Amino acid sequence: MDCVKLMLPFPPSLNAAYSNVPGVGRVKTKRYKDWIHKCPALSDRVKGQVTISYEIYQPDARKRDGSNLLKVVLDFLVSEEVIEDDNMDIVVGEQWINRGIDKKNPRIEITIKEFKK
Repeated sequence: MDCVKLMLPFPPSLNAAYSNVPGVGRVKTKRYKDWIHKCPALSDRVKGQVTISYEIYQPDARKRDGSNLLKVVLDFLVSEEVIEDDNMDIVVGEQWINRGIDKKNPRIEITIKEFKK
């Protein structure tokens, strides 16, 4: 596919999604697992290099680090095999747009496009 559009529930921040356990490493938290269960099953795939645009609809006015939210989303997209990997050889461009607050339906709308040189 050349382009995929997705909508995911508003994710936990990177700090809330993972915890570091001595001797074990990075472990997914209950908050992350709860978010995963709310996410739809994804079947669309974009092969090769991609650009990704995120439109973020926040649940409240709390200040957030946008890139902290996106790592969790990228990990999910890789685990669902929507994209091959989240390294810079595959994800060659990203942008995020803060669309403000939507208390009733906080979410991230994602557009993934095949990158054509």
